[in-house]
Amino acid sequence: MTTPSGKPDIFGYADGRQFLQDWWDWKKSVSPRTSFRSFGTRAGCSPSLLKDVLEGRRRLTQEASTKFGLAMGLADRERSFLAALAAFAGAKSPEVRNAAFAELTRLRHQSFVRYLDPRQYVAWTWWHHMAIRELTGLPGFQEDPAWIASNLEPPIKPADAAKALQELQNLGLLRRDDAGRLVVSDPAISSEYEVPSPVIRHFNQQMIQLGLTAPDRIAPADREISGLTLGISQECYDRMKERIRMFKQELLTMALDDRRPADLVAQMNVQLFPLARPDRRGRPSP
Repeated sequence: MTTPSGKPDIFGYADGRQFLQDWWDWKKSVSPRTSFRSFGTRAGCSPSLLKDVLEGRRRLTQEASTKFGLAMGLADRERSFLAALAAFAGAKSPEVRNAAFAELTRLRHQSFVRYLDPRQYVAWTWWHHMAIRELTGLPGFQEDPAWIASNLEPPIKPADAAKALQELQNLGLLRRDDAGRLVVSDPAISSEYEVPSPVIRHFNQQMIQLGLTAPDRIAPADREISGLTLGISQECYDRMKERIRMFKQELLTMALDDRRPADLVAQMNVQLFPLARPDRRGRPSP
């Protein structure tokens, strides 16, 4: 979650206080004479405010985030993101929390994620399209349908691999670099959240099916599969959905920040769905 200079990258964070702590640690490392008093002077606030926020005695408010952002020298979009993190953490209603999350998503996506045009959703017709797209980033990638087909898990037919390569190029999701090698056109792509697309629904079903068979195909040491069964309120359920989305963004940021060569292509599935919805009389709703 850092820039090449070692400075924390705010767009990799889901917790404003954690970002402030990492920024403060970085600032002290590059400028040891920095103090809470000097920071408070620059921010136009009490010298103890940042210290209290870092140590959990006070919460990060939007007002404080604005002052901190200016004192930290954050750019406009970074200051807006810090304010949205504060709003999200301090939200007291689902409406406010949803609005803050939408703003976080919008600001974060401006940095590395491109929303696909609905006409490009055909890329999610088959699970192996996205797997092949990521496979091109591995150092040992070979633009050979037979090699690609045999290195997917589970394997597919070479003809399907060849067709997928062509379709990904036609859709603009793969391109050729100056050396003529296939590379991804964008570091990360996404559909809009909760898009009622039958193509995306089918893609998710395929990935769930692969997850269903994974325990039989993949050794325990090479997978992580677990679950929870919970009795929760609708508000808590909605908050969990939001947290899952934030978690996915954190993992995406981790992957994009990873400077080591890729060794494999992985799929992460997260499913949250109702098992029962009793009505007021205590019987399952139709």
